Amino acid sequence: MAMHRLIPPASGPTIVANGRSYNPAAGAQDVPDFDAVILEANGWSVIGHASGTTASRPTTSSAGTRLVTGFKFFDSTIGKTVTWDGKAWRKEDGTVG
Repeated sequence: MAMHRLIPPASGPTIVANGRSYNPAAGAQDVPDFDAVILEANGWSVIGHASGTTASRPTTSSAGTRLVTGFKFFDSTIGKTVTWDGKAWRKEDGTVG
């Protein structure tokens, strides 16, 4: 199951997706991909196509193929989004990490 990092709209109700409640007051949240679709339809925004710790950064797609250049991952260890450049993960400032 892939996880995605989403931020809620500035205001709005708690959303129930597949039996799980998401309260906008909690701020950015990591959610399963199948819940992310429902939240996006309700005004939430994706800030990372996937999320997890530095150790869990993917090396292949969920289909087992190479990651696409530009794939974004919210790294909860460092609290930042990193982007795959085809060879390495890069932070927003362009440094490898």
